[in-house]
Amino acid sequence: MYNTSSSIKIVPLGGTPNVHDNMYVYESIDDIFIVDCGMGFPEVGVSGVDLTIPDITYLKDKQSKIRGFVMTHGHEDHIGGLPYIIPQLRDNIPIYASKLTAGFIKEKFKEFSIDTKLINVVGDRQPITLGRFEVKMIPVTHSVPDTKHLIIKTPHGNIYHGSDFKFDWTPVGQELPDIQSITRAGAEGVTLLLSDCLRSEKEGYSLSEAIVEDSFEREFRGIENRIAVTTMSSNISRIQQALWVAKRSGRKVAFVGFSIERNVKTAAELGFLKLPPRLIIDKRKIGTLPKNEQCLIIAGSQGQLGSSLERIATKEHKLLSLDPGDKVIFSSDPIPGNEVNVYRMIDLLSRHGITTSYSDISDDLHVSGHASSKEIMMLMAMTRPKYVMPTGGTHRHTVQFSKLAGEMGIPKERVLTPENQAIVIESGGVVHVGETLELKNVYVESGVISHASEPIMDRKLMFQEGVVVVVFTSNRERQSLDIDVIPKGITKQLDESLLSSIKVALAQVFKSTDITRDKLYSKDKISKEVSRLFIKYIGKNPVVIPIIVED
Repeated sequence: MYNTSSSIKIVPLGGTPNVHDNMYVYESIDDIFIVDCGMGFPEVGVSGVDLTIPDITYLKDKQSKIRGFVMTHGHEDHIGGLPYIIPQLRDNIPIYASKLTAGFIKEKFKEFSIDTKLINVVGDRQPITLGRFEVKMIPVTHSVPDTKHLIIKTPHGNIYHGSDFKFDWTPVGQELPDIQSITRAGAEGVTLLLSDCLRSEKEGYSLSEAIVEDSFEREFRGIENRIAVTTMSSNISRIQQALWVAKRSGRKVAFVGFSIERNVKTAAELGFLKLPPRLIIDKRKIGTLPKNEQCLIIAGSQGQLGSSLERIATKEHKLLSLDPGDKVIFSSDPIPGNEVNVYRMIDLLSRHGITTSYSDISDDLHVSGHASSKEIMMLMAMTRPKYVMPTGGTHRHTVQFSKLAGEMGIPKERVLTPENQAIVIESGGVVHVGETLELKNVYVESGVISHASEPIMDRKLMFQEGVVVVVFTSNRERQSLDIDVIPKGITKQLDESLLSSIKVALAQVFKSTDITRDKLYSKDKISKEVSRLFIKYIGKNPVVIPIIVED
């Protein structure tokens, strides 16, 4: 029988087996610290939801034990949940991060009016004491600068937390991986290695970030129209390369999208991004230049509804547009599970006569920031762990990771692949899978957090707020749009005059929109607009069922 009172637990609240919502709780009898706090995108078919965050129900009655958050790097799937999670926890929980990651978090907190004084910048290899735990940050390379791995000393052995990484020997704007510290950790003994597994299916080594600059050169060459580059807003290295190539091509650059504009500002102020002089122009003025002198670096590479690229593609951006003959370069791969959104965006742009370049056409437009099989095996060789656990991947990635561990001589029973389960480290260094967790999907819609649980919750919401079926009938030949609003369960508060006002308001919003062009986007917009109108007029937020009919 294991002595759970003296054991160490690792409780994945996100990121295992999952690409998004990364959050790992390290727990002893007296102390807890948390590694990362990410966000993700909702699965296909969840309409009206902006993002997902981890379910922290497990922490609610343990808050007095929390000693702090330690952040590995600045990607949204590792820091994006903080503004939603921190207000749910007790006050004064410190956050420890590297310089650039801390800068990104501070800007997020300012946006949400959260105090930034508890954000602490930590130097490489500087010990952080968190109750019974001691944590050191080790530099590695990834697709965002200032990424760290963690060496965690516990009463029952050392843990190496190897979040997203690759071994890039010619990185852009980053220092080399600290191989010496990693091998030293292996020599001192690693009981458990947690390792990024997202690219475990790929043979060999991931390509260096440096090769993308040559790809950009090729894509810019000979283009007389406007060029737009879209990438992850935290991919500062990629943005740097786009800036260098735009300058050599004689183009001015405008940043478009709140997330990119914010991250560029932070990275430049902290010295992680070099802005060539006289290159950057305000997005409101770039349209005054000839098209062959324009370059946009724009947010929305994952096809997110409401992103700047989405709004430009649907002709709803207030300042900017893309015209036939313009070119959009997608310098990112779809996050696993998000492929539908990305290809929907590419299709939408292509319908408008806009040239698109993406990795299915040119596989050197993006290089992964994640370790391929040989790099994962290299990390295992350097750390020499007794046990290993894959993180940040789907089930198929964990299966391939397990095969790689076997090739490295790690017995099958020492490869831990939990699914909504805790990992327990006993005093003798024995590691095993622990209790099963009941984790719910947690959605954020317009800043409001909701738990997706049993269907009874949907029925309760319908009972309290009602249901509205909204039918939009579009006739392209007559260029007409008929709207029918059918409320269920809230008729006592509605009369024909009020329904007529709601229809008029909807008609005004959608009068210049071709709702049939992108039905997924249109339905999402209809749902949000109907909800806004019902809240405004009667204080109810009903379940909205949008229907689009082509007559």
